[in-house]
Amino acid sequence: MKLYSTTDIAESLRKASEAFTHVVFNRGQTMAHYVPFDTRLIPDIPLYQYKQNIFESHPQLARWKEKGGVLIVLDTHISVPCDVTVMVQCPYNMQRLELVNKENAEYGVIPNPVIWTMYDEEIDLRNPEVKYLQEIWHHCGGKQMTNSELAQASGWPERQVRSMKNALKPIEHWYIEKRLAPERTEFIPAWDWLEPGCMPKSAVTNAGFRPQVEEMARFGYIGLKRLNHYPSETPNWRKLQKDREAALKSLSDVRSLVDSIPDHLAS
Repeated sequence: MKLYSTTDIAESLRKASEAFTHVVFNRGQTMAHYVPFDTRLIPDIPLYQYKQNIFESHPQLARWKEKGGVLIVLDTHISVPCDVTVMVQCPYNMQRLELVNKENAEYGVIPNPVIWTMYDEEIDLRNPEVKYLQEIWHHCGGKQMTNSELAQASGWPERQVRSMKNALKPIEHWYIEKRLAPERTEFIPAWDWLEPGCMPKSAVTNAGFRPQVEEMARFGYIGLKRLNHYPSETPNWRKLQKDREAALKSLSDVRSLVDSIPDHLAS
């Protein structure tokens, strides 16, 4: 797997497009700190956009395969056969870095973070220190709570609780109240499938209706309350500590790799 680093995503996209016909721009983001990118910086390059579970975008993928250009991929954990992949954000673990770049015919380009502090913060959110998880568990073990309720009970800011609580393996459930049948045709299949009451979020996702259900809630066609159901069994604190150590090791590997690979624009 051949890799370069970059401090200018737009210029790296332009350089890759000048040398090769099919470039993937992986714009999927997994970190709390969002990295914006303005496509107006590359007005001279043909752009297409694709997301695996948005079927309306599949013709864009087909046109890109036929004509070439830059395919903006919004998925975070897929790879698309191409000449070059450019990522919008350096991953915090080796697994995603390798996955996104595994089908490059030529090379991948990884942004060099301005600072690494936010990556340390990301690990603290995804794999918190056990003592902090124990504090949170004291308030949520065996209960059904919203993120806001847990934040209020634990004293942790809701923005942090939203990520930290995932280490405790809650199952998110959606409580649905059907109000007004939508007139918009794109919502009707989801409305007909949806039953009032409680269901796991995964059931909605697996049925392929998650975007439509969330949009119906936004427009007021349904009421939607999200509750996290926490297990009653005490977590394996030793395993959670090992998970944190593994995450820190993977981040260290990413940093060492990015610091060692050549600069794309200088090569």
